[in-house]
Amino acid sequence: MDGGKYIRPPGTYYDILAHPARANQAVEVAVVQDHRFVFFYWLKWNNELGVEIPSPTLVSLDWHADLVPPSEGERAELMALDTNNYKSVAILCWEKLNPLNDGHILSAAYLGLIGDICVVCKQKHTTPDRFRDVNGNIHAIRCYRSVDELFRELKNEGNANVFFDIDLDYFTESTDPCGGGVNVQLVGDDDIRGILNPQSELFAWMFERLAGMTIATEPKFCGRFVNSNHLFSIVSSALFHPTLLSQRCGWKHRGA
Repeated sequence: MDGGKYIRPPGTYYDILAHPARANQAVEVAVVQDHRFVFFYWLKWNNELGVEIPSPTLVSLDWHADLVPPSEGERAELMALDTNNYKSVAILCWEKLNPLNDGHILSAAYLGLIGDICVVCKQKHTTPDRFRDVNGNIHAIRCYRSVDELFRELKNEGNANVFFDIDLDYFTESTDPCGGGVNVQLVGDDDIRGILNPQSELFAWMFERLAGMTIATEPKFCGRFVNSNHLFSIVSSALFHPTLLSQRCGWKHRGA
């Protein structure tokens, strides 16, 4: 019994690619609709790294901060989770994690699936600058207004591994305090490609350390599926060739 190692939770997909920087290694890129399902992949990838490797730093681009801490009841569910049984993990993502899709980061930190947390977001928020996990370890939390601000700090750090996470609603503009809404606008295609330039210093830094990548499509906050699908197409074409989930996908910066 392998605990459902090869299952794919509902509404999620993944590709296995050659690593963008490390020879003779592979890395997975997972696509989810509801953002909370990234928890499943972070847990699986952290298990594969092994307990002797520090949990990867999370770098997330998102309109929302998604830094709601797990409640007392959610912490009990997390502590009871068999992290080697992936069917149970998938069910927890669907049934137990916050359905507002804003609690997965600190739930993952609570179990030590991720290390420090770096979020580039547009939401006005007040968040703690640290979080204590179930074992008493402290996770630094840093929020940024732009990827340039993010990289100014990251480039001086020696993080060994990184999980890179994109919520497609990061590439929207909204006056709604909760994001999305009827007047949501998409960021221009060229601006998105500029942010996700695989030849940039930020991505060179990220690719060297990449231990897994997640993309949440979240159509509700992108102005429904048409907008979400358009954003996915632009993100995929910026970083991958052929397109992600084509079963022959490669990294664009490697001339695939």
